[in-house]
Amino acid sequence: MKTIALLSTVLTLHGAAAPSLKLIAEVKGFASPESVATDGSHYFVSNVGKELKPTDKDGDGFISRMGPKGENLELRFIDGLNAPKGLLVQDGTLFVCDVDTLLAFDLATKKKSFELSFAKDGVKFLNDVCAAPNGRLIVSATDQNKLYLVSPKDQSFAAIQVDKAPKGPNGLAFITDDEDTYLLVAEWGSENKPNGSIRCYALDPTLLKGTEEDPGDDFPVKAGYQDGLAILSEEGEPMGVLYSDWVDFKPVGKLFLVTGENGKCHDLTIPSGPVAGPADFLYEPKTSTIALPCMMEGRVLLMTLVLQQE
Repeated sequence: MKTIALLSTVLTLHGAAAPSLKLIAEVKGFASPESVATDGSHYFVSNVGKELKPTDKDGDGFISRMGPKGENLELRFIDGLNAPKGLLVQDGTLFVCDVDTLLAFDLATKKKSFELSFAKDGVKFLNDVCAAPNGRLIVSATDQNKLYLVSPKDQSFAAIQVDKAPKGPNGLAFITDDEDTYLLVAEWGSENKPNGSIRCYALDPTLLKGTEEDPGDDFPVKAGYQDGLAILSEEGEPMGVLYSDWVDFKPVGKLFLVTGENGKCHDLTIPSGPVAGPADFLYEPKTSTIALPCMMEGRVLLMTLVLQQE
């Protein structure tokens, strides 16, 4: 994998594709749902709280749990958080970005097993978390335009030094193979404007230095309020990128799929109709399931991504 252009050129979704979304379930009753993660048996949903105040330490945030089709909803599976956002499940542990702190919970007991504050760096908006090699994590700090490498084992973190800072880093996706390592970053944008894109950094072996890669015309991304991010792959090779875009603070949010050797950007029609605040969605490659939190509407959509022949 020599360049980000491979995300759109290595495969063409089995030929000329017309991707679509099929609704599985619509689950309501959440409180500003922001992120979805899975342990393979359940979905976990972060709830910022009744009011959409993502930086307030007001104690009204919580984590919900539900079945793979939205059944058996436990609304307050883990309670007493502030404004939890990005989630990641690893080996029975749920990592949670909560305002300025990265938390971890044992899913079997629901007990907190880890707490790492980023307050000394002035962080007030930890947003997403993704897995990195050797048990490490990468988190985004939207308000500081920074990315951090975290070692849960050492309970430490360090800023990743990049040659060009991301504009409001939000969703994250990590790619590695035997030769190269990349970090994709969905940008919320700057100056409260929908001017975010999808940025790609080639990381050095330490993961502490990154150089921006220019995707060129093969990777067209519309400027917007980018939030969630996922990579589609086949047999370990990337074949496309899914990302969500709020567009505006009303029901006009979008899901896009960028792929194809000519850099095609598919505007995926959401089957339940327009959504407000499409946030940090989960994509499950084994089932092609997308769990999309609609942050401003208090609901989560479960959908199947269908890659059809035209």
